[in-house]
Amino acid sequence: MTVILGIIAVYMLTMLYIGHRAKKSVKSSADYFIGGSRFGAVLTAIAHQAAGLSGWLFIAWPQQVAGSGMGAIWTAFSSGFAPFINFFVMAKRVARFTLMTGARSFIDLIEARYYDEDRKVLRAVSTVIIAISITVYMSSQLMAAGTTFQAVLGLDYRVSVLIGAVVVILYTSAGGLLAVAWTDFVQGMLMIFAVLVGLFVAFGNGGFNSLMDQVAAVDPALTSAWINPITIVGLLSAGWLGYMGQPQIVQMFMGMKEPRSAGKGAAIAGVTGVFLLFGTFVVNLWCLTIFPGSENTSTNYIQMIAQYTPRFLVGIVTAAILAAVMSSADALLHVATTAVTQDFYNKILKKGQATDRQVLLVARISSVVIGIFAIYIAFNPFDSILWVNWWAWGGLSVFAPILILGFYWKRATREGALVSMIVGFVAVYAWYQAGLNTTLHYTFVAFTVTAVVLVVVSLMTKEPPARIQEMVTQLNRKDSEPEKEEAACRTSM
Repeated sequence: MTVILGIIAVYMLTMLYIGHRAKKSVKSSADYFIGGSRFGAVLTAIAHQAAGLSGWLFIAWPQQVAGSGMGAIWTAFSSGFAPFINFFVMAKRVARFTLMTGARSFIDLIEARYYDEDRKVLRAVSTVIIAISITVYMSSQLMAAGTTFQAVLGLDYRVSVLIGAVVVILYTSAGGLLAVAWTDFVQGMLMIFAVLVGLFVAFGNGGFNSLMDQVAAVDPALTSAWINPITIVGLLSAGWLGYMGQPQIVQMFMGMKEPRSAGKGAAIAGVTGVFLLFGTFVVNLWCLTIFPGSENTSTNYIQMIAQYTPRFLVGIVTAAILAAVMSSADALLHVATTAVTQDFYNKILKKGQATDRQVLLVARISSVVIGIFAIYIAFNPFDSILWVNWWAWGGLSVFAPILILGFYWKRATREGALVSMIVGFVAVYAWYQAGLNTTLHYTFVAFTVTAVVLVVVSLMTKEPPARIQEMVTQLNRKDSEPEKEEAACRTSM
């Protein structure tokens, strides 16, 4: 136990040290909110993966595999290939648009594209949606942290939640996106290592062919990958559609220093995503055979590691699971902080007149306050971390069609964005209240409703100003002269 505690302590202290170092590099609000647009492709890709997969990978994902067996492979396809699709569709355009407009937050992008600078209505609505969804999402990560500490160390659940939350709040509030990106990079590498250890253990006990025979012995139904086609559509949509609009992911793209490096980032993120999802899928299938009838399937992964590996590996893998949790929690906390500080305090209350010193002070205070709210929710946990994650993803999925159509279609209007965003978010809540979430995934509902309403309302309202349409044209032109384009973007800021 001492070895495990020591490794976890070293991990926590390392995260705090990175946050401290990042704080020294934060000279302005631009540094704090978008990392000064200095992230390379490798850093962005790994950090993007770590922020996107969250504690779901090691805590909620085992629940899904335990319930569906081979049927869960559709989620592996969805979430595994999602990073590649996301980079391909979004990364370059987000980075370009950030340079073109000088945006410092996710909502800045929306406001600039939909020419709402004078009204601030889109900013206010977006802030509310992000605040609700992100706080719930972050609480699910703290729930996962509590579950992990409780399972491995036997600590009280609430104490466990508090430990994880305090560390995340400290380094995120100190260093902003710089701290989030670099801690997420380290945490992403730990997650890769944890999957390698899991695969080594699984294949050391018979390999895939033997595995399927053992799964069949537990329950023959778990060996079939065929499930309800509607459910398949919903699961694929979770990664391929909803993932693209996640604010915590988009904000990573905003920190890229070279939009043309998006292709390299797509390749790295794609390979990493496939390895992490399909690797853990195999390991979680094997867990079914050694923990048949488990009452708490969310701890299957870590329990397997604890049963079959030396103490020091248990410590490293536990740190990796905490890394998965904290890499999303910090990104979520940063997005929520940015929304409250940059988008509400500075742009609405202060009408853009707040000094950098004021903005940074409010940002750090906001991080603490938002973190406390998330802790409160986590202290009163939901029955399933999986469904908490899915609900939050549904709420955030309304932003995907707003950005995709906004960047690719010149005709998308401010009125269309506003109405579709509200209708899409309400649709997610209605879907939850109707109990239909087990039939068709929240993200499919959110994306489809928002996209349809955006198109219909846009066609019914006055077309965007010429300057907006020209910006969209620039975003989508071929990369014949990328260096000149990026230089021009930086010059115009």
